[in-house]
Amino acid sequence: MTLDQPESWNAELAPPEPPFPEELDPTQKEMSFVEHLGELRRALIIGAIAIVIGAGVGFYYYKPILTLLRQQAGNVQFVILAPEEGFTAVLRLSVLMGLFLGIPVLLREVWWFIGPALTRKQRLVLVPILLVSYLLFLAGVAFAYFALLPIGVKFLIGFTPEGIKPMLSISRYIGFASVLIFSTGLMFQIPIVMLISSLVGALQRSLLVSQRRYAILVSFVVAAVITPSVDMMTQSMLAGTLIILFEMGLILMWFVERIKGKNKPEEEY
Repeated sequence: MTLDQPESWNAELAPPEPPFPEELDPTQKEMSFVEHLGELRRALIIGAIAIVIGAGVGFYYYKPILTLLRQQAGNVQFVILAPEEGFTAVLRLSVLMGLFLGIPVLLREVWWFIGPALTRKQRLVLVPILLVSYLLFLAGVAFAYFALLPIGVKFLIGFTPEGIKPMLSISRYIGFASVLIFSTGLMFQIPIVMLISSLVGALQRSLLVSQRRYAILVSFVVAAVITPSVDMMTQSMLAGTLIILFEMGLILMWFVERIKGKNKPEEEY
């Protein structure tokens, strides 16, 4: 090429500049694998400290908390079957409260850890997602406390033969209630997990829709594993709730993909 060629020719032949979308953060540096591990360790440590502090609060206020749990068991007498069972029951109750109070901090650390994988616009919606995530956790806890727990206990106690007074081990009852309440709270995070997966492009809604029948089957299997009893009524209620949460997640993914322009305008849910 001669020197008297126009500059436009050079511009046409020059390699294109790498794209730099507006939504990406130019100040964000790519982290190494070791730095990612360090951030993950920091997030887990902060979450563990929050849970320990919450457990301390639960240990201090265990009496009113225990009263609230006993109220959901109805007219049942609680007993202690071993000398250490009272202390074990208080410890289980404290751990439950630690998880309940520490989960907001843990959720914040988890979502902030995956923040670097998101664009600037996606990180702006991270705060409301965190809020909705904890509200869903509270909804799951409330659903388990007001619906699953009393119905499950009443259903199981209903098989007691006539003339026999039902008595429950306080430690086993707290273990039963703790697993049911906390697991249900975590299961209510399904729509948020599906929403985040759609935002980062890790999961496509069309794939989940095509596998909906398997999602229904998995919901019943998970409900059977989570529910610490053979109570079919409680398991069915929890499985139905999981299916509803799955459908909510599909709706959220549909909105995300519509915003990102991946779905046709005339497509309906």
